[in-house]
Amino acid sequence: MRIILLLLTLFLTCPVFAGAPPPAASKVLFLVGGPFHDNPELYPIVQNLLQATGEFTVTVSRDLDQFKPENIKNYDLVIMYSTRLTPTPQQEKGLIDFVSNGKGFVGIHSATDTFLDSDAYWKMVGGRFTTHGNELFKVNMTGKSHPIVKGMSAFEIKDESYCHNYNPDAKMIVLARRDKDSEPVAWVQYYGRGRVFVTSLGHDKVAWDNAGFQKLVLNGSRWATFRLNP
Repeated sequence: MRIILLLLTLFLTCPVFAGAPPPAASKVLFLVGGPFHDNPELYPIVQNLLQATGEFTVTVSRDLDQFKPENIKNYDLVIMYSTRLTPTPQQEKGLIDFVSNGKGFVGIHSATDTFLDSDAYWKMVGGRFTTHGNELFKVNMTGKSHPIVKGMSAFEIKDESYCHNYNPDAKMIVLARRDKDSEPVAWVQYYGRGRVFVTSLGHDKVAWDNAGFQKLVLNGSRWATFRLNP
C-alpha cells in the first residue's frame, strides 16, 4: 500500500505527468522616440499583441538611461522603434552587452535609422537605413525553415519600402524579402549569446495593423527570448 501511495504521488506531482509550469513572462523594454516615427497611437498595438499571449510584460519608454547596466538588467528583451537618437557611451555599451550576454533585441522599421554614430549597433542590427519609397508591395518568405516565418504565407502591405547599407561584418539570416527588388525586410542574427530580429516594416498604423507585420513581430519576439528554437 505504501508503494502504491508513493507511485500515485509521483504521478500527480511529477512534471512529466502533470505538465511543467509555463516559463515566467519575459520583461520587455519597448524603447521609442526621436524626431520621426514617434507616434503614441502605435505603441499599444504591439504592447497589447505581446501581452495578450501571457508571455510578455511590456514597458514603453523614451528614456535612454534604461540602457544603463543597472537598469537594462531588469529586462529580457529590448524592442526599438526610434529614429536619430544618440546614446552616451554607457547607454550604447549597456545595450550591446545586454544582447551579447544572452538577451534579445527586436528592431522595428526605424530601428535601423538610429544610433547612427555607433558601428557596434550597426553590426548588431545588421542594416543601416539609406533611403525609402512608399508603396504597396508583397512580402515573400524566403527563410521558410526558420521558426519565425515557418508556416507563414506571402502577404501584401502598404508601407515605406526601406533600403539599407548592410554591415560587412554582420551575419544576417534573411527571412523575408520584397518581391519587386528582393530587398530584405526581415532578418535575424545570433549576436554573442543573444538573438536579434529586425524588420524594416512598420511605418504607420496601416502597416502596424497588418496581420503579417504583427505575426513577424510576435514570432520575432518569441524567438529572441528563446521561446522559439533554434
